[in-house]
Amino acid sequence: MRVARVGALLCAVLAQRALAFDLLDAWRATLEHDAAYAAAAAEYRAGQEQGAQGLALLLPQLGLTSGQSRASQNQRSYADDPGRRLKNRTHSNGVNLTQPLFDVARYANYRQGLIKQDIAEIEFKNAQQQLMLDVASAYFAVLLAQDTLAATEAAKRAMWNRWQQAISEMELGSAMMTDVYEAQAGYDNARADEIQGQSELELARQTLARLSGLDALQIKPLNTRMLLQEPEPATLQGWLDLALDASLKIRGKQRAWALAQQGLLEKRAGHLPVLQFNAGYQETKNSEPDNRLPGPARARGTTLGLNLTLPLFSGGSTQSHVREAAARLDGARDQMEDARRQTREEVRRAWLGVSNGAALVRAQEQRLISARSKLEATRLGREVGVRGNLDLLRAEQDYSDVLKQRANARYRYLTAKLQLARAAGTLDETILRQANLALGPADASP
Repeated sequence: MRVARVGALLCAVLAQRALAFDLLDAWRATLEHDAAYAAAAAEYRAGQEQGAQGLALLLPQLGLTSGQSRASQNQRSYADDPGRRLKNRTHSNGVNLTQPLFDVARYANYRQGLIKQDIAEIEFKNAQQQLMLDVASAYFAVLLAQDTLAATEAAKRAMWNRWQQAISEMELGSAMMTDVYEAQAGYDNARADEIQGQSELELARQTLARLSGLDALQIKPLNTRMLLQEPEPATLQGWLDLALDASLKIRGKQRAWALAQQGLLEKRAGHLPVLQFNAGYQETKNSEPDNRLPGPARARGTTLGLNLTLPLFSGGSTQSHVREAAARLDGARDQMEDARRQTREEVRRAWLGVSNGAALVRAQEQRLISARSKLEATRLGREVGVRGNLDLLRAEQDYSDVLKQRANARYRYLTAKLQLARAAGTLDETILRQANLALGPADASP
């Protein structure tokens, strides 16, 4: 019976581990689950049709026509003649062909279609990279909340032990009431921090679950020893040069500026002539016979021609549209420059987060070692009587704070690496896979 229980427990543990997921699993699940990403993909597919729609304006337009009409009239030879009612049915069929030969507005619309196709692709890639960063940030937020809560719970247990110990010592006469109050205050603070930490953890799990659809309880933690790597390129200027060339924000504004240029060309075409080639074939059949031929009257004919349209005056509408398009072009140029400035700022901020973040993680690791040594020395000092209860409470609180700050520094460093790639426009699954290497066995003794 006992063996069966142990076997069932082992199977449950293995099942729990099998359900655990890492950062890559969360990302791939998000691609299938997130509705906003699905909407962005649909917008991308719709935008890819803009090029074909623009090209269609330059190709021949072919159409069929068919019509049928009926007419009747009374015909009399003299006043007393009752006359007769004549009826005539006409049926016509035809085919028409139109081919633009010179139409600057249509050509500008064709170029706009190609540019809109490029913009749709850039916007989809931008949404994909932003979603990747959001998933990673949500994943690391859950781990940070877990580590913070674990440190708080450890501090709460230590504060509870100090409180109970202070009560026992006061009953024996070796401690004062102030020691009990101090220990109780430390425990109450830790309890309040625990409640806040539980709320933050639940909110972080909900955010990750909303994006990926996965149960955030089954999440792989950060590795015990995290490898701190220098970014590539290794200099800030290298990242700035890369961002100016690959940033999706800059590329999107550049294409928007090109779109505004074609919009101005389209409006200026309102002053230019339009030349079209027309061809047609028409067949008409009347029910009334031709006096010269037996049977119903038939007519067939073809037409070939060139149509030239030259606008002369439109009430000032064309000039107004040209001025509007020129103003929009100026605005697109300014937005492009603003995108460059914003990208430089984002790259610098993320670069500092990576370069200084690595140094901060190392400093927090050393600080944790010092805080642990201080806590152990304070415990020993209290046992021999050279340190008091308040000293031990402060040392335990300091150790808990350093644990939280170390966890915050580690996750901020990992997020900054992804933010740097996002700002430069190079964030992809390969970089996400590198970040995923930081996940592994949990740190059993922080």
